[in-house]
Amino acid sequence: MVAFARDNAAEARGKPLLSYRGLILAIGVACAVLLALPGVTIATKSVDELFLVIDGVHRVLMGQIPSLDFHTTLGPLTYYGPAAGYALTGSFGAAMPLMMALFTACMTGLAAHVLASRLHPFLAVVFAAFLLLILAAPMNLGEAVTALSFSMFYNRIGWVALALLLLLYLTPRSAIRHQMLADAVCAAILTIMMIYLRLTYGFVALAFLLFMITDSRQRNWAALAVLLVATTVGVVELLWGGSSIYVRDVWREIQEAGVLGSAPQKVMQAGVAHLADLLLLALLASLALWRRWRLRDLAFFLFCSIAGVWLLSHNIQRWGVISIHAAAAVAAERLLREMEKPSEAGEGPFLNRSGVKLYFLAFMLPTILHCGMALVLHAGAATLRGGQAIEVPRMSNIRLTDLWTTGDFGGGQRYLSTVEEGLSLLKGRNEPLGRLAVAGSVDVFSAALGLSPSTTGLTDLRWQNIGDADIARPAQNLAGADTVIFRNPGDAPVGPAAEYLAYVRSNFSKVEESQHWMLFRRNLPDAGSK
Repeated sequence: MVAFARDNAAEARGKPLLSYRGLILAIGVACAVLLALPGVTIATKSVDELFLVIDGVHRVLMGQIPSLDFHTTLGPLTYYGPAAGYALTGSFGAAMPLMMALFTACMTGLAAHVLASRLHPFLAVVFAAFLLLILAAPMNLGEAVTALSFSMFYNRIGWVALALLLLLYLTPRSAIRHQMLADAVCAAILTIMMIYLRLTYGFVALAFLLFMITDSRQRNWAALAVLLVATTVGVVELLWGGSSIYVRDVWREIQEAGVLGSAPQKVMQAGVAHLADLLLLALLASLALWRRWRLRDLAFFLFCSIAGVWLLSHNIQRWGVISIHAAAAVAAERLLREMEKPSEAGEGPFLNRSGVKLYFLAFMLPTILHCGMALVLHAGAATLRGGQAIEVPRMSNIRLTDLWTTGDFGGGQRYLSTVEEGLSLLKGRNEPLGRLAVAGSVDVFSAALGLSPSTTGLTDLRWQNIGDADIARPAQNLAGADTVIFRNPGDAPVGPAAEYLAYVRSNFSKVEESQHWMLFRRNLPDAGSK
């Protein structure tokens, strides 16, 4: 606290602040080191979701291009990020933690500028710890501290990037040289990251930038950021060419989710699940508006809450509307700035600076501790090589671990036994397999055996994830496959399993079957046909 008071005094004199900027950087470096140094992925649950990410990485390593060679509602950065981790390590087990360490390092640099320029030193350090630990902890938000998994990592990156972008709503406490340019570049990087990770976050980011253009004090950096984003998107489209397909697939997902029409209850459920966080924000925001009424502040607080709840309704996530916490940081900063003005009423027994700081700390501390424990737990288990190595080719650095998660551990073992059974079927064939498609399960086989995946349709053909869109039809998803390994649906398949099985039996020949799998080869064209 003494150091923070010293920093605040230095700030008032317009001197550069190094100590708490350095502390933000130290937090980020520590998180990145804990992730990357062991070079091992620990998973206590959702092994199939991890394999789905690895399948996407394998596809881009084999030269496939997201949205052109396969349909996906995730942006290309979701695949090229882990692929860069694999290129640097040569291991799927080391690729995921290294990739998240690289993202953490990038976010740390952005956070050091955004938070240090906008927030009181105490708020800046607390919020930096909050965001960077969310980003680094290998767990889905809302899960138990022992539920370690790198699946759906893009949601954590999206939330943290959005929170940092929202903090740019505040005017700088003390401007630095080239402040406008630095703000614009940070905003553009954060927005581009969201667009090419998951477009729904990008929609919210672009809406926020357009909102900021209406602010006469900050429209210059916001307009420049929009220009930088538009230029980057144009250049990427020239190199990629899949933007229209990407947007169309995301829009189809939004429509199928029903959030815009048939199922608004999903948004309501997300709001009710976060009622406590919304009430905590409402108290802090009400105090800030009571001290000084600003219509723009009210609009900002509502935007953070509504947009965040809308985003969560698209995620498989129990908790974690992090934009609410960003709004709380803005409200706390507003209160501190008002109380620092000599012309204002200052502090009182009901509202004072120490109370605001403690309230903000209490709001952030549970998540800081929760994610911090998860990160340390992963680092410890990875360093000690805890659990059992996954006996799948090229994935020995991925370990399934029982951290008081016996039910998930047993389910993971059963799932891995079916994977090993499928690998035995494929490895037992003498003829070339060609391009492989997996129906009813995640394709881990192509990455494990170095095979070429099918180049059409969806990558995730688990029955529960196949919708009613045209891109979900078997004729499209299996058109580029030479071999299909089909998860055995039993004697009476229904729904997508029945539809896909009927198509496969009409166009492929079954060559082998086991308890959990059926192996099919595409029928050769009739030599006598014209």
